[in-house]
Amino acid sequence: MRPQDDNLLRDLAAAPRPTGGTHIAESREHCARALNELGYEVRQHAFEYSALPGRFATPMFGSAAALLVGMAGTLALAGDRFTPAALLCAGGIAMAMAGRWLTRRGVLELPMLRDRGVNLEATLTGDTPTVWLAAHLDSKSQPMPTLVRSAGIVLEGAGYVAALAIALASAAGAQPHEFFWAFAGTVTLVGAIPVGLSMVGSRSPGALDNASGVATVIAAARLLAGHPGIGVLITDAEELGLAGARAWASERRSGAVLNCDGVDDVGEATVMHSGRGARRVVDTIGAVANATGVRVQFIRLFPGVLTDSVAFADAGMPSVTLSRGSFSSFARVHSRRDDLNHLRGDGIAPMASLLAESVRLLANESKRARPS
Repeated sequence: MRPQDDNLLRDLAAAPRPTGGTHIAESREHCARALNELGYEVRQHAFEYSALPGRFATPMFGSAAALLVGMAGTLALAGDRFTPAALLCAGGIAMAMAGRWLTRRGVLELPMLRDRGVNLEATLTGDTPTVWLAAHLDSKSQPMPTLVRSAGIVLEGAGYVAALAIALASAAGAQPHEFFWAFAGTVTLVGAIPVGLSMVGSRSPGALDNASGVATVIAAARLLAGHPGIGVLITDAEELGLAGARAWASERRSGAVLNCDGVDDVGEATVMHSGRGARRVVDTIGAVANATGVRVQFIRLFPGVLTDSVAFADAGMPSVTLSRGSFSSFARVHSRRDDLNHLRGDGIAPMASLLAESVRLLANESKRARPS
């Protein structure tokens, strides 16, 4: 890793960077200076958003799901044949619709808990990017690390589906033993505990998530040495419902986006993608990886897993998220252990090379595709 990249990583991860705080503003200035030195014209774009979805949606939906399963089980054990199935079906549909609206539109439109964030955008003077390098700058902490919270979401979802299946079987005339309701309720409750405790705090320095991603993106920009057609986007409030990415994407910008979120010292490089438009980006990264001998695994984003690339894809921009890590990485994300005592920055240089060559090929391809 170059000294500039190491210095930037250490400056960014020196303290927590909650949206709206002093240190994120200082970190944004560090990024702006680094990009200015590379010849980029840097602009700050302020935006407004609602902090309600990012702060409270996960615990609210987790609690609601557990409550619905508990109510359905109580009614079923009291001899009600049809209401449990109707309750779980209606509740599941309502939560899915509300969740979709909150994540896609509510984060920008809700009038409650309004707050302000700032995105950083960098382009070469007079240039129109066809490919963007992106990473979020903000950090957050939660009582439960990401690995535990994700396991809780999976468990609670499994419990809810099991309860729905039992309720539908009962409505169809079966007589499930009360053990099955007890089992579904227990699984749901066990999963709901870490989900319900997913409150947002500001105690994590966010070295891995996502000082490492920002340092990697700027290192890739340095390798590109002013290559035309490439822009850099440093988003804010990713940890609060992808607010910064959604605000930026709502301006209907064009181009592909390669988002970098979490680069650990160990583990395999991973490309997460969603949406049909990401195929060209995925194929390009795969070709670069094969040519350079870098091992990369490609996976589709699981439902409920949120990175900025989801916001870009929802806006119709081909987008993927690149990361590097292992289970131990997820075990410390969003905790106070996500600090420089647990991250050296060894993964930044190889990931920056993969990013730089991929965006170079995508930009060149877009340039050739333009009508002369």
